[in-house]
Amino acid sequence: MAERLNWIIFEWRFAHIVIALLVALTMTLGFWSVDAFTSSFHPWYFDSRQEFLGMLIMFILMPAYLAICLIASMRGSLDLAQTLDSTNNTQLVPIVKSFPPGQSLFFGFLGFMYAVLFNIPGYGLDFFEGNRIEQAAILAQLLIWTLMGIFLPLRFRVSQAFNRAGDQVNIDIFEPSNLSPFARNGLIDVLIISGALVLSTLQSLDLSFRLDNYSKGLLVALPSILILAINPMWRLHRRMKTIRQEQLDELNIRIRTSSKAIDVHHLNELEVLLQRRERVSQAPVWPVDIKIIQRFLFYIVIPPLAWVGAALVELVIDGFVAS
Repeated sequence: MAERLNWIIFEWRFAHIVIALLVALTMTLGFWSVDAFTSSFHPWYFDSRQEFLGMLIMFILMPAYLAICLIASMRGSLDLAQTLDSTNNTQLVPIVKSFPPGQSLFFGFLGFMYAVLFNIPGYGLDFFEGNRIEQAAILAQLLIWTLMGIFLPLRFRVSQAFNRAGDQVNIDIFEPSNLSPFARNGLIDVLIISGALVLSTLQSLDLSFRLDNYSKGLLVALPSILILAINPMWRLHRRMKTIRQEQLDELNIRIRTSSKAIDVHHLNELEVLLQRRERVSQAPVWPVDIKIIQRFLFYIVIPPLAWVGAALVELVIDGFVAS
């Protein structure tokens, strides 16, 4: 079973496309079978038919998107792991290619419970008494969060493997280009979660913002972005910072103890030490320009913050109008 799963994910060239199409087709047929697209009915907890249709589109696309991302992200991490294993004394490939079934089932169940407790409270308790369209919508919510419960821990596991490998690679703080796989692995996850946030805006197909539609997703997405972006590089960052500080300490000692005579030989020696200290102090302590990551994360956070601000303004205006 494990070998077959590895073949599908890492060797079957069109696996992500075929699986995504099958998932999207299955979801579409499921909603079509309960007349969700043609019936004028929409569950009472949706404010409009347009909002419900937007949610249906998201229910169809999101599981397919997660399937594509799971395969693509694991393939990307495998390529990065192979690069590091071939140049350093790391053993990342076996970890990336392993999928603990017990862990996946456990976290999948946690994702399922997160959906039950926070995404479908109240009306989910009447599941068997509800309309077929309502039941289909609830099942879609459960599916999405179960998949998310499987996907995120798998990516956290790979992220932690890269984190531990940061203790094993050779570091040259003046030429850190060989360390870029640590940053690129985190960037893969940041892009994936950002794409999921973009898809979630389909809930506002009627051009009305509802904070409750996004709050549960943002509660998971924003911390995940921050952790998955930084965690693969964290031990490496601490080592690079330590190496730089050790070199600075040594240079400071040599500068303090060097002769301050004004003859040419001693002046040149002191100048070389000062220039070396300046260069060391400017050496990076991250395997990537951290300003780029910070700017990228900031641009990702701006839309959710804008949505939240718009919702608060809308609530204040509604309050004034009602009074």
